[in-house]
Amino acid sequence: MGGDFGPRVTFKAVQQILAERSDLSIQFYISSSESSWLDTEILAPSCAVIKSRLFIHYCEQSVEMSDKPSHALRRKQKSTMALALKSIANNEASACISCGNTGALLALSRYTLSTYIDVDRPAMARDIPTTGKPLLMLDLGANIDVGAEGLYQFALLASAWRKAQGLKKPKLGLLNIGKEASKGTEEIRLAGQLISELEGIDYVGFVEADELYVGQLDIVVCDGFHGNIALKTSEGLLTHVSEQFELMLKASIAGRILSYLATPIIERFKRQLDPVMHSGALLLGINGLVIKSHGKSNQEAFYQSIRYALAEVEAGSSQRLVDELDKLSV
Repeated sequence: MGGDFGPRVTFKAVQQILAERSDLSIQFYISSSESSWLDTEILAPSCAVIKSRLFIHYCEQSVEMSDKPSHALRRKQKSTMALALKSIANNEASACISCGNTGALLALSRYTLSTYIDVDRPAMARDIPTTGKPLLMLDLGANIDVGAEGLYQFALLASAWRKAQGLKKPKLGLLNIGKEASKGTEEIRLAGQLISELEGIDYVGFVEADELYVGQLDIVVCDGFHGNIALKTSEGLLTHVSEQFELMLKASIAGRILSYLATPIIERFKRQLDPVMHSGALLLGINGLVIKSHGKSNQEAFYQSIRYALAEVEAGSSQRLVDELDKLSV
């Protein structure tokens, strides 16, 4: 309900993935105020094949983007978001995906599903494409201001997650304004000392923002304020570069010929860089699989978030995470 484009977009994405995956069923939580158009959509011929695997839940409340997390927690327990999360707690669903209010999703997830032992603040984590391997970056906005202990917990969570995915010794860096030991705030320097004592990982120390896309690291840890700025700046830059590239090709006859001849390559390049294709961030530390899709998610972005959730469910990383956390915490 909370996305910029409304529930029609998420419903189209659900239709798309259900048509592709005959082994999948989806619980769709939506405000009762949307029942008129949705009832019509369900009766359409395009829904005939998927109708038996699509379960619509009309809810009396929904979380607004302007709602404070505390308000959602106290007053919105019958909302689409809260009830979707409860479906995981009741073993009725394997994952929850939302493009709604991030703070509310975090608060309701902690209340409904709880966090893992010794985890104070779950982090928003996401794989971003690089020159080499995917880079798990966290936090991306769930926790604006965290101290050394919080950054250490993020490193612990991310390392356990990568190990649960099959990586024996993940390479981890702490985002800072320089590599030198004297750089950064006191909290970042202290976090570096704590993380350096973690066994079973390859801690490379401080890393700068220009190293994010080199492809040498498995994990980069930062607070949500700087992580969100770094990610949004990267997404904006990629969009700008893509647009400028198209303008350059259209500016000359030679460019238009090249564009015509290389269209498949250009389109593949754009899809690899497009943030939409990497939509979906994991609320890491929540005792259940909760995926936050971008508030600006269109149909393709929400579809990709569903695919991401499916991949994680099938990989079973969430089930192995607890064991890996126990090993690292010893």
